[in-house]
Amino acid sequence: MTERRPLMTPLAAVTPPRHMAHLVASRSYLSYQKDELRDKLKHNPYSYIQVINPDTSGDVDTSRGTGAFFQKVRAEYDAFKSKGWLVEAEEPEWLVYRQSTADRVWTGVVCNLDLTRCAEGGLRTHEQTLAPREALFTAFLDAVGFHAEPVLCAKPQGTIQAQADNKVLAETTFNPAHTDFMTADGVRHEIWRVPVHSPSGKAFADTWGREDVLYLADGHHRLASSHRLHEARPDLPGAKHILALVVPEEDLTILGFHKEVRGIPMTRERWHEALQSLRGVCTVEPSKHGCAVPTEPGQITVALQGESWTLTRRPGCEAATDADWVNVHLLDNILGIADARHDKRLRHLPEPHRPEGGWQAQAAAHPDRILVLIHPIPFSDIRAVADAQGTLPPKSTWVEPKIRSALFIHEFNDAP
Repeated sequence: MTERRPLMTPLAAVTPPRHMAHLVASRSYLSYQKDELRDKLKHNPYSYIQVINPDTSGDVDTSRGTGAFFQKVRAEYDAFKSKGWLVEAEEPEWLVYRQSTADRVWTGVVCNLDLTRCAEGGLRTHEQTLAPREALFTAFLDAVGFHAEPVLCAKPQGTIQAQADNKVLAETTFNPAHTDFMTADGVRHEIWRVPVHSPSGKAFADTWGREDVLYLADGHHRLASSHRLHEARPDLPGAKHILALVVPEEDLTILGFHKEVRGIPMTRERWHEALQSLRGVCTVEPSKHGCAVPTEPGQITVALQGESWTLTRRPGCEAATDADWVNVHLLDNILGIADARHDKRLRHLPEPHRPEGGWQAQAAAHPDRILVLIHPIPFSDIRAVADAQGTLPPKSTWVEPKIRSALFIHEFNDAP
């Protein structure tokens, strides 16, 4: 019987030279405020932000999101390589990456994932994607020919395989890192490079390279667009892979994604009546801690006009997660929001974007809005949804770590 191709494989990554890594790698383009982005573009010519913003100089008159614009991105990328600001490894490697903050440490393996194995169930997902975004991302990938940001995956723990994986990882990170730098946001980044033909490289192939099932934590549109490209361009050998950071499941950080509803006429009396109608599916009590994030799964905090309540789901509720429960019983049944992805009255609020003073301050500042705070969904629930081939509601989880763009790049045409 023929052995299946491995799910995780090493790659000859394109990376910044270690003395420039702190200058080249960038946060996600969308995470920058306009003034912050302008400052970065003006003062750091080495930033990958320059690559994906080739219109900065005003010399590019093509519209963003078009094939011509994407070709300009590729040209800027090639210019970075010609200047030595991005360098391709001479041979495939396993790359160990550690990200540290004052509170958390995440350590995982950067590698390629075989897309055929992913489609066969090797990579399980929990989010529905949008066809227009898939098409746009596919066009971008086809034009530029590289992945500059890995998808984030979780590796199951508690198995004999996981113990062997962890041992190899610990032995590698016991040694000094090849690259070690800190960025202005207080995050430390460390990278260990493990050549595939070294003894450590063979140990990785015998452990991490034998993983059979992973769970996608972040990057569903990047995965979907990569599948599309793989099907459309069988002539691109490297397009059969996607760049990934694989982290042990227990090391992931899952934070809440809250909701704010605007523009729905709701008097206090009517809101009280609506809450009473929920008593069949939850208990309703005034919140003991004000407008605060719930302390355990199964609880939801809602706030309106200076009042806060704790809703506790009753046992046996059919909703798979608290986010599902909120979508059905609060957003749809009471507030008339049937499409949580597109309804403009609904805002999704990631916990890391909590306003100064907390969510209580946000509620006090906008007494005409309904605030819904949700406890982070345990990864065991996310895994159960993925195993059942289900999906979570849009914007249900904020997952960390967030890895910087261009710290690791997988080039399609140069892949083996």
